[in-house]
Amino acid sequence: MLKSNILLAYFKHLRCGFSICSKRNFVLGKAGVLINKNFKKYNSLPVPVVFFSLVSLWSNADLPHQMPLNEKELDEKTRRDAIKKADDLFTANKHEEVCEALSDYKDSGDVEVLWRIARSKYKLSSQPSIAKDVKESVICEGYDVICRALEIDEKHYAVHKWMSVLLDARNELRGTKERITQLEKVKEHMLEAVKLNPNDATTYHMLGSWCYQIADMAWYQRKIAAALFANPPTSTFQEALQYFKQAEEVQPNFYSQNLLMLGKTYLKLGEQERAYYYLKLTTEYLVSSDDDLLAHNEAETLLKKVNYKAT
Repeated sequence: MLKSNILLAYFKHLRCGFSICSKRNFVLGKAGVLINKNFKKYNSLPVPVVFFSLVSLWSNADLPHQMPLNEKELDEKTRRDAIKKADDLFTANKHEEVCEALSDYKDSGDVEVLWRIARSKYKLSSQPSIAKDVKESVICEGYDVICRALEIDEKHYAVHKWMSVLLDARNELRGTKERITQLEKVKEHMLEAVKLNPNDATTYHMLGSWCYQIADMAWYQRKIAAALFANPPTSTFQEALQYFKQAEEVQPNFYSQNLLMLGKTYLKLGEQERAYYYLKLTTEYLVSSDDDLLAHNEAETLLKKVNYKAT
């Protein structure tokens, strides 16, 4: 009954015009409610301060517990769900399914979607069973996607991280000369990724791998580099070691290949005991991906060459 009276009073106020509902025509009554001075018949009826909103005339029990999402909010929730699903699929090494999960958003200009598609394209290209022509096609697709992402957002660490990977993979398809000419550019993207996110262990691993490859470059590659550059790219196994160790400091035992590279780098530096330690860790690492299997097999082979036996 009270609600009906309040509603009736409210609508009569509206018919009286906005002047009656102005602030100066109300006084504060008991219990913190407003009393309209000008409305004769209902001047004794307390009108709540929030009577301007019809929703306030009903108790919380009369309201729905959750307002329905509008179209924009629903689209955003669907996008977030797709990204979450893609990340779960990536963790499970289902890279084709990642691309399928994000396919509805591949033309949206969403950087979070684009770099994830590019990452899975690269992972697909790295599968041992992939045909050469398919590998080349997938790498080029991934490179095109990450280029689009970089045009949209130059300050996203993952964009620079996967640009470095796909740029090097594309250059490798074009031959040794092309790859060598782009080595510094590849490293620049890695360094930018580390600058934007110093807590990403895999980027440190990638930098370590870059340094290792430069330090371990074959003589003919050095000759090509010397012909192409006044100052060809240089690095050392010691520099590579520092990056691999930084990766472990950020996230211990995060990647079997990082443990393997620590073992290989210590071998290059002549530290047999440390090499044995990390190669042994690699063989004991749980194999859950192609990378893990490759690391495991290589570590087993290298252990036979290590001049150290644990006591």
